[in-house]
Amino acid sequence: MASQTLLFCIGAAKAGTSWLFDHLSRHTECYFTTVKELHYFDVLESNRNLWHRRRMVEQLQAAKLKQAVLGDDASAAYRTRLIADLQTWLDAFDGRTEVDAAYLRFLGVGRADARVIGDFTPSYGLLKEATLNRMAGMADRVRFVYLMREPVDRLWSNIRMSVGRDKPAALERMVQAYLDGEAQNLALRSNYRRTLTRLLAVIPRATLHLEFYERLFSPQAIERLCAFLGIMPQPARFDRLVHAGAPVALPPARRAALQASLKPQYNFVDQLMGGLPAEWTDKMVNA
Repeated sequence: MASQTLLFCIGAAKAGTSWLFDHLSRHTECYFTTVKELHYFDVLESNRNLWHRRRMVEQLQAAKLKQAVLGDDASAAYRTRLIADLQTWLDAFDGRTEVDAAYLRFLGVGRADARVIGDFTPSYGLLKEATLNRMAGMADRVRFVYLMREPVDRLWSNIRMSVGRDKPAALERMVQAYLDGEAQNLALRSNYRRTLTRLLAVIPRATLHLEFYERLFSPQAIERLCAFLGIMPQPARFDRLVHAGAPVALPPARRAALQASLKPQYNFVDQLMGGLPAEWTDKMVNA
């Protein structure tokens, strides 16, 4: 279906991807399954299939239990669709075998009511060029979206999500592990330069939409995104929080240390975007 756009939102983690998925899922010209992160390409690339599959099975079991207990409440219709989507995807993908045709059917390729379909999996930002290139060839019209958040804020949010907000000692250990180069996954998710350099090596710049998290929640940002996707803007629920964590203060000395470690990211975004947003520079700690 040449007029349909296949969208991959590949990150960054903790930069607004869940909110954007929620918004586009409600858009009348879009179709997205209720399963936000499919982990199709990263699982195939790394051969680490069991963890994500177990998580999805647990999610399915929890949804079925909730449906049995709560019955026909306000969320029953959503849970019914979630259960169906999870079961369909688990039946289609065993976590080991390439099933591109089934994957595309699950996403909604060919649906007459959907001009945009897609997969929001921030872990795709860690993929190799060969996999990103394969994704770019999955349909006639493929587009990528990448959201960038102020690097220290994104990293601190990622650490809080991993550790939990009520564990100050564990938070400090994780920060120190990152600074010591011992938290590889955190470092990779913080590496805008690595992800975008790999992606732009295999796709035209015109097929990539970049947005700052700090400017995402505005009519102007939604208009830019919809123009990129070829759909009409629709009202967004900017006050809706999706997977928002409770705030935890980051000590100034730690912000300064993390900022220094992330300097290559600031420099890369500055060059790529022709300057850093004021929302980033206003938070910078002067060394």
